[in-house]
Amino acid sequence: MIGEPGQVLAGLDDEQQVVATSVHGPVVVLAGAGTGKTRAITHRMAYAVATGAHEARRSLAVTFTTRAAGEMRVRLRELGVEGAQVRTFHGAALRQLRYFWPRLSGQTFPDVLPSKARLLAEAASKSGIATNAAVIRDLASDIEWSKVSELAARDLLTDPRAATRQWSMDLADVMKIYAGYDELKSARALLDFEDVLLVTVGALQTRPDILDEVHSAYRWFTVDEFQDVNPLQHRLLTLWRGDRDEVCAVGDVSQTIYSFTGASADYLVNFRTEFPDATEVRLVNCYRCTPEIVSKANAV
Repeated sequence: MIGEPGQVLAGLDDEQQVVATSVHGPVVVLAGAGTGKTRAITHRMAYAVATGAHEARRSLAVTFTTRAAGEMRVRLRELGVEGAQVRTFHGAALRQLRYFWPRLSGQTFPDVLPSKARLLAEAASKSGIATNAAVIRDLASDIEWSKVSELAARDLLTDPRAATRQWSMDLADVMKIYAGYDELKSARALLDFEDVLLVTVGALQTRPDILDEVHSAYRWFTVDEFQDVNPLQHRLLTLWRGDRDEVCAVGDVSQTIYSFTGASADYLVNFRTEFPDATEVRLVNCYRCTPEIVSKANAV
């Protein structure tokens, strides 16, 4: 059972309380390491439910790892919030895609590849291109970057974005392997993780009935680690929310770690450009380290 609003706010510092009580419209939380961002955003969700501002069952929180999603679920459960969805981007998209698949296709839902390595090696071999484990790993990053940038193999020689990337091998060879990899997946009824996002985006863009159902299911969005959002995830989030601006983005530009696969901190930096009326809150108190360590880290 969720507590009274005042109980939900107990124990939060001043900035965390501002986050928790900012329950309407777009909100961006700039939170350095150890400043209690997960605490702040889970209490925000709990406070919104306690005050009647949000419905838990129509709330979706997304983050980047299953571990982080699990931690958020535990904290929300401890706060008495039941029914809110907390998933990774891929997990949320996969759940929706499985649900809508019977309307999209008369075939069995494809298996999802746990790794690209085996099929990439096979595609390279069929193209007569020598590889090793390190090259395959780099090729996987190339293809992930291409897919989250919504570039097919045929686009790599013509799209100006491709010219900005340092590729793992000659671009013509990347294109051959990329095309062969997609052909193998299609022939064997397989999807990779980026395909899950791409197909979900495609379904939402082309099927108004499915888009309307998603809009009915989810109204309030929380996105953790917003500095690691990539273009495809941003497009998916935009489709999920429609013309509503009920989104809380949390992140720290200094903690961007997925830029090699297409993530961009620009979405966090430019949040108030996208949402001019957004509330911005900075969490500044570090609870993970002693003051001496924080002082030395800031000096560096």
